[in-house]
Amino acid sequence: MFSLGGRIFYIAYNQTDSAAVTANSRVEYYGSGRGLIYDKNLLKLVETQKQTRHSVINPAFSFEVPQRYANNQLCPHLIGYTDAENNGVSGIEKDYNAYLKAIPNRLILKTYQDARGKILAGKGTEPDTSECCTNSGIVLTIDSKIQSIVQTAGKKLGSGSVVVMDSVSGDILALASFPAYNPNHIAPAIKNPDKPLINRALYDYNIGSVFKAVVCLAALESGIKPSFSYNCTGKYNCGGKVFHCHKETGHGAVNMKEALAFSCNTYFITLARHIGYEKILEICRRLEIDKPISLSESIIAQAGNLPHGDDLSSPAALANFSFGQGQLLATPICLCRIYAAIHNGGYLPSPRLVLGKVMNAQKQYSKEQAKKVLRKEDTSMLMEFLSFGVRCGTGQSAAVENCAVAGKTATAQTGKFIGSKEKLISYFIGLFSIKSDKYTVLVMRENGISGSVDCAPVFKEICQKLLEEKEE
Repeated sequence: MFSLGGRIFYIAYNQTDSAAVTANSRVEYYGSGRGLIYDKNLLKLVETQKQTRHSVINPAFSFEVPQRYANNQLCPHLIGYTDAENNGVSGIEKDYNAYLKAIPNRLILKTYQDARGKILAGKGTEPDTSECCTNSGIVLTIDSKIQSIVQTAGKKLGSGSVVVMDSVSGDILALASFPAYNPNHIAPAIKNPDKPLINRALYDYNIGSVFKAVVCLAALESGIKPSFSYNCTGKYNCGGKVFHCHKETGHGAVNMKEALAFSCNTYFITLARHIGYEKILEICRRLEIDKPISLSESIIAQAGNLPHGDDLSSPAALANFSFGQGQLLATPICLCRIYAAIHNGGYLPSPRLVLGKVMNAQKQYSKEQAKKVLRKEDTSMLMEFLSFGVRCGTGQSAAVENCAVAGKTATAQTGKFIGSKEKLISYFIGLFSIKSDKYTVLVMRENGISGSVDCAPVFKEICQKLLEEKEE
C-alpha cells in the first residue's frame, strides 16, 4: 500500500508540473503579419532580405525573420508602405490591405518558464513556423529584373520618372520615380523638399516635342503626304508673335520625316495650320489624353489637359499646340501608352499593374483588350520616322548597337522660373523589340537641359542592360 501511494503521488506531482509549464509558456509574434507581393514571375518584391532578432522574453535566443522592405526596395512608389500596426498606408499595401492582412505570415516564438518565471532548461524557446506565409499574395506585372535596371539607371535623372511598358499588352514592367525613398524610414522622406514620396509618373507635365508624333498621325489621316515640305528659316511670324526653332539658323527644306527627326518647330506650326486643330484634338481624344489611367484603387495617373477648340482658334495658340506647348499636359504613363499604340500597329493598350491574387499557387488573372484607334499604315510610317530620328536626328544618343531603336526627344517649357532660368521638362520615349517582346520606354527629367542630353543616355543604358539580360 505504501508503495502504491508513493506511485500515485509521483504521477500526480509530474502531471501538475507539466501543466504548470504549459500554463507558463509565453508567446511572441514576429514578422509583418501580411501576405506577400510578387512580380510577374512570382519572385518576391517584399520580404526579400532577413534580419537577426533576439527574443524579448529570452534574449539569449536569436533568430531570423524577414524584413518587410529591403534597404534598396524595388518599386517603393507602387508597393507603398505600412504603419506601426502593419496596416497599409499607401500603394498596393493600402489598396489590398484587407486581403494581405488576412494572410497571417508571422513567426511565433513560445518560451517556457517555471512558476518563478525562470526559463526552463532543455525546453526554453521554440519557434513555430506554421503561420509563415509561403506563396499567397498579390501579383504585379512588374518584372523585378527590369525594375532593378531602371532604378539603377534612373538615378542619374535626379528628379523624374521612368516607365517601361509592354507595347502590346500595356503591362507595366517597370516604373520608378526619382528621387526614391526608403519605406523603412518615412520621416526623412516627408521632410525632404524634393518630395520623394510623390510618384512622378502619375502627374501631369508639359510634354513638348513628343507630341509632334500625334500631329504627324493627324496629318497622315488627313491625307497629307509624308513628302509635304517646308523651308525652315529658324523662326515663324504667327499673328505678330515670333516662334523660334531650336536651330536658330533653321533646318532649311524638310519633309515630315526629317521635321520629326530634327524636331523642327516651324514645320509643325505650318503642318498644324494645314490640318486644323479639330483633327488633332480628335486624335488626342482617341488616344485618351484627357482621361485618367487607373492602375489600382489609389494609383491613378491624372487625366491630361487638352485645350478646347475655342482656345486654339488663334494662330498663336495653335502654333504652341502644334509642338506640345501651351495648355497641353499629360502624364508619363499616358505618353508611354500613346507610343505603345504606335509601336503595336495602332492598338491602344490598357495599362495594367496588378495581375491578380495568388493563393496556394492558384492564379486569378484577367485582362482588358486593347482598342484599335490608329491605322496600321500610319503607325508603320511613323515608326519609320522615329527610327530615322534615332539614326540621324535628335535621338542619336539613344542608339544601341545590335538593336533597332525608334524614338523621340523633347524639351518642354513650363513657364516657371527659378530666378531668370526657366524650368524645363526633358523626355525620351524609345521603342524597340527583343525577339517577340515589344517594349516602350519613357524617360522624363524635371529641371532638364534637353531630351537628347538628359534622357536618351538613360534610355540607352536601360536598353543595353535589358538586351544583356535577355541574352543570358
